Amino acid sequence: MDRIILVAQQLAKEGKTPNTALIKARLPKNTPLPAIIQGLKLWQDNPNKQINTPTEPALTGAMIQQSDASLEQIINSKIEQAIMPLKEEINNLKAQIEALKARTIEVPASVVEE
Repeated sequence: MDRIILVAQQLAKEGKTPNTALIKARLPKNTPLPAIIQGLKLWQDNPNKQINTPTEPALTGAMIQQSDASLEQIINSKIEQAIMPLKEEINNLKAQIEALKARTIEVPASVVEE
């Protein structure tokens, strides 16, 4: 519960009004929504509650920035992996188009008019 309150305090220090969506975005994905709501209510009751040092390093500013950078690298890598087969397919289709162009013969104008 302390980490939820810490996230709410951090959001408040950033000038943002803590809400469940903002808090959930900064917590591990397996954090249940009822716990977030309960933590938010506790923070609202006592926004200046003193909490000892964060128990999880992901709540410190440097770790958040570092995790954001590594998350960006992971996302870029996944995007590149997803795009690679599409690029290969495009190149194959271009090659097929060129092969078809090379195989086509010029159609006489009299055939086109009919």
